[in-house]
Amino acid sequence: MGLNNLFSIYNYYATDYMLGTIFHFGLYYLLFINAFYLYKDGSKYILLNSQKDNTTISNSLISIQSAENCKGFSETICQLPEIENNKFWNWFAGIIDGDGNFDIRIDPISKKKSLKQIRIKLHNRDIRILTRIQNYLHLGRIRSDKNKPYSIFIVSDKENMIYLLNHLNGLIRLKVPNFKEACHIYNIMYKEANYNIELYDPYYSGLIDTDGSIVYNYSGNRIECNLEFKYNEYTSKLNFNNTIKNSKPFIIIRKKASKKGGSQNFTSIAFKFQNVNDMLFIYDYFMKNRLYSDMKFYRVSKIKSFIEIRKYKTSTRNSLEHKIYSNFVIDFIKYENPLWYKVPCVDKYLLYKE
Repeated sequence: MGLNNLFSIYNYYATDYMLGTIFHFGLYYLLFINAFYLYKDGSKYILLNSQKDNTTISNSLISIQSAENCKGFSETICQLPEIENNKFWNWFAGIIDGDGNFDIRIDPISKKKSLKQIRIKLHNRDIRILTRIQNYLHLGRIRSDKNKPYSIFIVSDKENMIYLLNHLNGLIRLKVPNFKEACHIYNIMYKEANYNIELYDPYYSGLIDTDGSIVYNYSGNRIECNLEFKYNEYTSKLNFNNTIKNSKPFIIIRKKASKKGGSQNFTSIAFKFQNVNDMLFIYDYFMKNRLYSDMKFYRVSKIKSFIEIRKYKTSTRNSLEHKIYSNFVIDFIKYENPLWYKVPCVDKYLLYKE
């Protein structure tokens, strides 16, 4: 299947300047002209200024990867295309809307509001999500909870928080009240996001990485991709009808009891891609927008194999076909899931697992 390509998320563009020709020509070109149009996106141009203007090239316009990240090239500079930069921020907005928090505090004396921190809290199983964010942004710190299996990505520096607010503006859809407050604190004009999530938008993968689930449905003999939130004015506006090609989610609004017990019931809204025909398109979406929750990405990566053997579910018990199906199901449920043995359907397939 070409696993190296499957797990790769970036396409790097490199110029080997040891040869001297192309690089030096480009360098002198930049020094003697006033501007060079590096990238065009519709009617939008990103301007790369020459050093004659005494202008520093902004990191927000060009992302540079170090040479050692580009295998096969020596003394290279690798530019990350702007489209990949946008993909990160859309995915990151999904992470924030899933498990992020804008910590707004009120001074007891002055009554003024302040943004203390921007945080993301995840289970240690998914710490790769936090390290990806930190490595990409080159800011923030990750702190582990000593008593619980959780880690927190924290940004508390004012300049860095403003940087994040500016880049997330127009992308936040669920954590809107505190995000708007944070923008107001730093005199940033809030931009409302588009709630119609477009085809292959990485925002959806960020939500799945944090609040979503990839599950095996025993009775339906299928693999599903699900999201569920508390029903409110923001979650009710989410529209994933065009996000995954040829697929629309089944939407369920229902009353649920609070996990803390008592009489505090609430209404939830669930978005479920649960049709058998959706499976291949779910796979295709996440191959374009990979998950950084290893357990969830592992499950997505098994979809193609499952399509090939799902017909074996009804095979005669003790047959080779049924054994293949059973071992697949156990492996799917067991991977990085310490409570796998509590899944109701597992007892039906443990017979074959070594």
